[in-house]
Amino acid sequence: MAVTNPTGAPPVQLALDLAAHGWHVFPLSPSNKRPLANCLDCQDNPHCADDDYDACACLPDGQWCHGVRAATTDPDRITTWWRRTPHAVPAIAAGPSGLVLIDLDTHSGQPPADPATQLLPGIPLADDQVPGGLGSIRNGIDAMHLLARVRGGPRPWPSGPKHQPVSVHTPSGGRHLWYRAPDNDLHQALSALGWQIDIKAGWSYGIAPGATTASGTYTIHGGAPHTPGRMPDWLLEEVRRVAGPKPAPAPPTVIPATPGQGNAVGYVRTVLDRGTAEIAPLTDGRKAALSALAYKVGGLLTWAGLTPTDVEDHLVHAGLASGLHHRDAHRIVHRSLTNGLNRPLPAPSDRRTA
Repeated sequence: MAVTNPTGAPPVQLALDLAAHGWHVFPLSPSNKRPLANCLDCQDNPHCADDDYDACACLPDGQWCHGVRAATTDPDRITTWWRRTPHAVPAIAAGPSGLVLIDLDTHSGQPPADPATQLLPGIPLADDQVPGGLGSIRNGIDAMHLLARVRGGPRPWPSGPKHQPVSVHTPSGGRHLWYRAPDNDLHQALSALGWQIDIKAGWSYGIAPGATTASGTYTIHGGAPHTPGRMPDWLLEEVRRVAGPKPAPAPPTVIPATPGQGNAVGYVRTVLDRGTAEIAPLTDGRKAALSALAYKVGGLLTWAGLTPTDVEDHLVHAGLASGLHHRDAHRIVHRSLTNGLNRPLPAPSDRRTA
């Protein structure tokens, strides 16, 4: 089934065509290109809104819930969504679709203050590496060509079927390059690969190829949605450098023990170690699991003679080990640890302190 973008084609048909090729689709507001808001039931249910979207009862009913995380290839759900809002803009969830989007912007504005270090972050440049000098790089498309020149690639988007992306001209004059993802370990990276170059991977998203917004149509210029190419090796190496898995954070120091605490500290340490091991492999529900662990540990602090400072780094580390961002992990830990401390747990009946 070919995917085209003729003027006036119904958005639902484009969504269904892409979904048939395994592209996970969800709707954006036609007015601002943002995911449609959660339904009222999910807005009033933080646990559902943050973590349990797979079990959300509103989604099968055609409600707007969970944004990009509700992306699907289910034709019945897609049809229901667009029946409710026929002019919604189809968007694609990159990770669930097995795709990586390289978004090349052409925004007007001031060039980097230090082109030698900021045009391609992490790659020092010299003026003589660019015909016309570094000042000739005007946008993300130019920066992508520069990256190819520096790293030895013949061009950013090869024409051969093995490496050819689904290439899309955007209404602003930019370019979207949809590549097949090598695995599920990539994440979003904004301007890290190059000036005005964004990488959309994992739970980030882009406007569907062929979609029309108030600004214009995202016109497919090359490649085939049913067989997007994979990145050439030189480009994959660069993308992994900025959007690949981050090194696991170093574990915090051992919880200090003071005379008289005895087995109490050891018990809390065991709770932390086991909880961290259970959270680390999670992708869904990890926020709720971290919250529950921090709440339990907070409830044990008074009994163990510890303070929040003694355990906070361990709990944040547990969240980071599962892939949460530091800001989210710290927020969850601080809130749940405080709640647990305000509701002390009784001494565990199967443990004895010294």
